[in-house]
Amino acid sequence: MDAYDVAVVGGGPGGLAAATYAQLRGLSAVVLEAEAFGGQLVNLYPTKPVTNFPAQAELPSGQLAGLLADQANRFGAELADHEAVEYIGREDRQFRLRTNKRELRASSLILALGLGRFTPRRLGLAGEDRFLDHGLTYRLPKLEEIRAERIVIVGGGDSALDTALSLDRVAHVSLVHRREELRALKHTQARLRESVVHLLTNAEVVGLGGEDRLEHVIVSLEDESSVELPVDLLLVSIGQVPDLRGVRGWDLPLADTHQPVNSAMETEITGVFAVGDFADYPGKVRMIATAVAEGSTAAAAVERFLMMGGLAQAA
Repeated sequence: MDAYDVAVVGGGPGGLAAATYAQLRGLSAVVLEAEAFGGQLVNLYPTKPVTNFPAQAELPSGQLAGLLADQANRFGAELADHEAVEYIGREDRQFRLRTNKRELRASSLILALGLGRFTPRRLGLAGEDRFLDHGLTYRLPKLEEIRAERIVIVGGGDSALDTALSLDRVAHVSLVHRREELRALKHTQARLRESVVHLLTNAEVVGLGGEDRLEHVIVSLEDESSVELPVDLLLVSIGQVPDLRGVRGWDLPLADTHQPVNSAMETEITGVFAVGDFADYPGKVRMIATAVAEGSTAAAAVERFLMMGGLAQAA
């Protein structure tokens, strides 16, 4: 049975960074990812430009995910994608893990679960299922695959605005947000104001129409009037619903969606650390750069934990 100093569960930015820094500290690390490496970067918006990561003014999210994975691999981390963890428990002063492919042991755990196998938040409108993949999507297609001339994006966060600004290069884009204030970074909001994106705030998509595919959306406005917008592609970007049901079968007392940690990224479970969207503490800023920094902190904490005897001393 394979054995490691640390098993990292989750291959998003935080998990990949944790593995890189663990290897730099001389620890053997394996990263177990149920889907493709990169987390939301590749599973939702692989071509969306990332503009808030250090040293890169703009970089496609899928490319950034690839660079993080390549770096971890370069320093010797074992990267196991499409290998879902089905069980974790403690046995003989180690953690025993069972995946859909094998069993392994680790002296410590870093949980970088993100939102789990997240599902996009829906509009809750009639016809939403019918138009899915027929003019309606929750995941940004590759730019070279987009044939739409009129695109409507729903949302007001960084992902929605970044997507609008990237698609504005290839189509006429309207952005619909249900509040007056946008939630994206001020710099991104300034770029949006300088663009030709049609912005509708205090507005909400309330209806979908078309025959074989989506042809128009009905948007309710602040003055209680409504407008019909012709559309070739409707992209819904209003957040994700966490799905961490898989961890309930593990023999670890974990929180459902967010695990409290201290400044060393330690959970209340001895030998278990958490990073990324799964880790929670007061004042946390949820950004890619934050997750990477947490990965570095967790790797250092794991090294100290193992130097002090790990689970053997804790027992």
